[in-house]
Amino acid sequence: MYCRPLLAIVGGLCLLAPPWAAAQSAFPHGVAAGDVTHDTAVLWCRANAAGQVRLDVATDDLFQTVVATQVSEANEADDFTLKFDLEGLSPTTAYFYRFVRLDASEASVSGTFRTAPPPEAPQALRFVHSGDSNARAQPFDILAYAAAEQPDFWFWAGDTAYADGVADGLPPAVDLSGYRGKHRQNRDDEHLRGLLAAAPVWVQWDDHEVANDYDGGELEPHLTASSVADAYRAFFDYMPIRRQGIADDPQRIYRSFRYGSLAEFFILDCRQYRSADVGRQGGGPDPRAFLLPTLEFGTIALLADPARTMLGTEQLDWLKAGLASSTATWKFVLSSVPFSSLLFLPYDRWDGYVAERYDILRFIDLNNVTGVVLLSADIHGNVYNPDVTRFLRDTVRQEFSPCFRIPEFIAGPIATDTLREEIAGVGAAIFGIPTGEFDGTLLFDLGFGFLVDKIVAANQLRFVEPNRFAYLVVDVTPDGVTLTHKGIAPGQAAAEIETLHAASLPEPASCFPAPLLPACACLAIADAVRRYRPTPPRLGRAGRRV
Repeated sequence: MYCRPLLAIVGGLCLLAPPWAAAQSAFPHGVAAGDVTHDTAVLWCRANAAGQVRLDVATDDLFQTVVATQVSEANEADDFTLKFDLEGLSPTTAYFYRFVRLDASEASVSGTFRTAPPPEAPQALRFVHSGDSNARAQPFDILAYAAAEQPDFWFWAGDTAYADGVADGLPPAVDLSGYRGKHRQNRDDEHLRGLLAAAPVWVQWDDHEVANDYDGGELEPHLTASSVADAYRAFFDYMPIRRQGIADDPQRIYRSFRYGSLAEFFILDCRQYRSADVGRQGGGPDPRAFLLPTLEFGTIALLADPARTMLGTEQLDWLKAGLASSTATWKFVLSSVPFSSLLFLPYDRWDGYVAERYDILRFIDLNNVTGVVLLSADIHGNVYNPDVTRFLRDTVRQEFSPCFRIPEFIAGPIATDTLREEIAGVGAAIFGIPTGEFDGTLLFDLGFGFLVDKIVAANQLRFVEPNRFAYLVVDVTPDGVTLTHKGIAPGQAAAEIETLHAASLPEPASCFPAPLLPACACLAIADAVRRYRPTPPRLGRAGRRV
């Protein structure tokens, strides 16, 4: 007897509020804010058809105090995507925005962002970092937890779409239409749309926006310049990223931004300018013979060739100049691929560009640039390396100042095969059995554990978790930085979020820089003992030791 009045009340409320269904029909892929600074923001949407679209920006969520409006035309040539670049915003201010189809009077869902503080303000901040979002593994449940962190902004750290894969029947992309379709497929995910609406994003690409492990400076034979250009255009169509306005480098995405006096961020492009992968020249899986008796001196020499580049000359010079001139307390370098050495198949990461990696780290060392933290993704695992120079000192025999060290935090994936699952797949293929049957066997556990133990020991890693969908949440305050890996078990419906590991920076000094002989002697002895008996790392909970 109460059903009909209840339905009438619910129906009335639906008429009073902007209906989600209508918003989704007019703007089916949500809204997003990106490249937000203390006074600018890029706002994005995709309409469902051609026509005029109005942007409303307000300082309240009811849009009673609208401070800016702009009108633009959605057209088929841009796949009905629209970007509005706002200027003249107030620092440290919360804004709300929405898009309205003028011909249909339909509004999008609303989004929100907060501008950064002025460059001199020592304001605390929180951000989230992760990458690798494969539509084949939707829904992106981990992003709902990331939104609940209420970050000031988040980093979508590469592999924002898997254009070279098959997901839900959508084949690999080979042209502009195909690449756009891959980005639309990812935006179908409600958790991704929710996080994009709740917090501004800073995006960078890695390889899967184009093709697996691609080298942009020296393209692989199966790629064409036109297909890569199509991939880049689709990325710019679908991401709230600001064009850099560089005439001779129209696809430039490397850029930096400042968040008050505490943090500056340097977002790298580790793909577009890089030299060809040495693995194309026949290098084996383990050239330094960490696991296999290969010791390929020719391959090792190629890896260290100073003529080879990951970043390209202009980006490298830009990074050095930015780090040297930054007055921020903390300098976060966003590299889509890890600086840390993973020993095996060293070609696609910074392991494959040994001379340039050393050039960057040694520059930071010799110029006494303090507060540098490396953030990366790509490997589908979570790692805390307290000092990326440790491996380079011990194995590559590169020289650094005694007390110099730089930490790296690797996070992810959002959703795709985890590192453990990928390696299990390789082993299963070798033995000709299904991956699910091979993973968890004694043979795989022993082999995988041995591999991880070698990597941990060579790098003196503090934390490894290779089998979680995860993100890194970073809290920066005037007292320091706390970096916390959080994750969920893959393949489990309604999985609960776990705190996997937490670290704080700066850490206590690990050596004494005083130029006194007794101190130096003690340091040398302590260092020798530590290398002989490395401190056991804190490992994740998935698997045998990891």
